[in-house]
Amino acid sequence: MGKCVRDYGMDEKMLETDAARRLIAAHHWHHDFEVIPGVRTHGTYNPEGLWLELELPEDLTGIRLADVGASNGYFSFRAHRQGASVVAFDYRHRDNSGFALLSMIQGVDIPHHQVNVLDASLSAYGPFDIVLMLGLLYHTADPYRALSNGAALASHRLLIESYCIDSELPEALRSEPVMRFLPDPERFPDRGQPNADASNFWGFTSVCLKMMVEDVGFAVDRLRVREQRVLLDAHRVGGEERRQRLAYRCMDHHPPAGDPSEPSSWTIF
Repeated sequence: MGKCVRDYGMDEKMLETDAARRLIAAHHWHHDFEVIPGVRTHGTYNPEGLWLELELPEDLTGIRLADVGASNGYFSFRAHRQGASVVAFDYRHRDNSGFALLSMIQGVDIPHHQVNVLDASLSAYGPFDIVLMLGLLYHTADPYRALSNGAALASHRLLIESYCIDSELPEALRSEPVMRFLPDPERFPDRGQPNADASNFWGFTSVCLKMMVEDVGFAVDRLRVREQRVLLDAHRVGGEERRQRLAYRCMDHHPPAGDPSEPSSWTIF
């Protein structure tokens, strides 16, 4: 199958290069990538290598893809260029994450929802064929809930990338489902907070993250650990409903049936 990559700005009119360069240069960026030919964000992190490691089809035409935790939008824009129908999610509004500015520069219009991944309403936007949750879980206070909510969007494939602590632990612990709390670097400056970043809350062993992904109803097809990063590629198999009900949902109400003085009238669980 031939490579399907859209030209920059094929949807609308791309912004003129000098104007785009002036807008980009005025702000700090996380994702480092070429927005349009000759204009680059010069951010702190180049996501191109991770994109290649996702091993997504070159032609994503007809695929619905969710980018949960989209940040500046590199993965959303790249998937869009390769034909996917993309919806982006981030806890920041698109006007404040840079997503709207980069959309304007490229002349593309990708739906973007401001929603926290810990908000259960996220699932209302699905389903999607592919869900990306890249560099996200360790930034959340409740990573199991975040994973559960994001995974609920995926009808088939789920890709997770996160901070991994395998190399920081004794050999005996690396094969255990261990999650390490990362305290506020200002209050606890000597406790190993990566990059002294206050938005980091948890580190995971690769085994821990694999078991969490399996626990929310997926089978892991591919797991790659590289230094302090882990990537998991999984597909849905189901069977997570009971765990989700126990973890976060209120149980159904069963009022007393008949005479409340009779034990059989009460449903207790």
